[in-house]
Amino acid sequence: MQRCLWVCLLSCLVGGREPAARVCPAGPGLPTQSPSKLLAGQLAADSAAEVAHHPLRSGFRLCAASAGHLAAAAHGIFGKRLAMRLFGPPCPLVPCRATLDPAALEADLHRLTGNALRPVDLQLYPGGEEALAALKDVIDQAQCRIDVLMFEWADDPLGATVASWLAARASPQLRVRVLVDGGGNLIFGNPDHQPCATVNRVVSALAQWPHVEVIRTRNPFARFDHRKLVLADGRLAWAGGRNFTHHAFFDHHDLSFTLAGPLVGELQQLFDASWREQGGREQARGQGSSISPESETTPGPGPLPATEPPPSLPPVLARLACTEPDHHHLARVLYRAVDRARDHVYLENFAFSDSRLVYKLACARRRGVDVRVVLTVTSCSQPNNHVNRVTANRLLRAGVRIYVYPGMTHTKAAAVDGCWAYFGTGNFDALSLRHNRELGLAVGAGPVIGELEEKLFLLDFRPEWELTQPFPLSPGDYAWELFGNFFL
Repeated sequence: MQRCLWVCLLSCLVGGREPAARVCPAGPGLPTQSPSKLLAGQLAADSAAEVAHHPLRSGFRLCAASAGHLAAAAHGIFGKRLAMRLFGPPCPLVPCRATLDPAALEADLHRLTGNALRPVDLQLYPGGEEALAALKDVIDQAQCRIDVLMFEWADDPLGATVASWLAARASPQLRVRVLVDGGGNLIFGNPDHQPCATVNRVVSALAQWPHVEVIRTRNPFARFDHRKLVLADGRLAWAGGRNFTHHAFFDHHDLSFTLAGPLVGELQQLFDASWREQGGREQARGQGSSISPESETTPGPGPLPATEPPPSLPPVLARLACTEPDHHHLARVLYRAVDRARDHVYLENFAFSDSRLVYKLACARRRGVDVRVVLTVTSCSQPNNHVNRVTANRLLRAGVRIYVYPGMTHTKAAAVDGCWAYFGTGNFDALSLRHNRELGLAVGAGPVIGELEEKLFLLDFRPEWELTQPFPLSPGDYAWELFGNFFL
């Protein structure tokens, strides 16, 4: 009896595997339930399941996240609100400034992340039409399997089109696995007037196709999976800031990219780990989705050999820059690159609420670095608009050049000294840097850095968009900024 009690206690502490969750759970009256009510129920259920199945892990993650948010908030109080006011006038910019030392930066980033730079074949797609064509090409090239991670998958023509491409490729010889975040559609899918069944209609229909498996990513403690990724055979990847919505490709300013090379294998490992964590099962080759989720099977085929960059082109060297519950590599590499900057720092994002980053940008400008930021105050997120107005004024006072994009820029990118760049799914806020799941690339060498500056930043540094006078602010703007230190 005593031995049985110890076994039960150990099982409770270690936790167990959670079953897979569907996008639209079954239940009486659920099709007419509002997205906000469904989201609240999902968050509560997912948090309870996380604690029940993984008590030690959930406790550790919750404590670590709380400590990280508190530290960032404290840094904001003493950095943004006190130290920046004591800086005085910014140093004048001098011509022919030196650039950062790439070797020293690489040594720092290798130590911080534990990962070395890898050669990749990388293509950027700032335009929506070309990004969509690149997505179709990746899907068409798949031979064994297609894996998809998506935050928001809208019930609109574009969302339906992408779903039809995946359904058309699915077969007993080509497995399609989809992880769609449980909150993306419920938060942004017109929740004011559409029931949850309508918001999730495209994804729910895709889940009914043969040889297609769709799992809802759980959101314990309101931790969302903000990643956007499509993998073909573990050797080709499409990623970036765009969701599967019409607005993302044709109305918003954004950046997508395709990737081949060794890093795709690392992305495949990330997907496989998430698939297992969310209750997905490995399947035998050629058996499609007919195997019961409860059955144990042999692992499927491994990734195909990764393609290397063409030898005729200068190599692009990059590493993954991700945010996971236990690893905040994106924040670490971004902070260190800004700290090392000597010539210029260019950033574009629609969310600038991270106090540490704002303070580090002000410090870089004080060192004589040319710091420029592109943001928006007319995005689809009103809280971020309030925060960006306050952030713009703080940085403008510190000598940073601010460009206000006239519309919605959903781009998440940074470039430092023409020697380093970042782009991916992560915003420059507390959620992306310390809370949600994100992925991106930190590029340490190659012509793509200059291409990013030329095709994105230099085009967006328009004189008519530059902020020359501070925004008029209200107490509500400052209240949202304080709130953003913790929750935005």
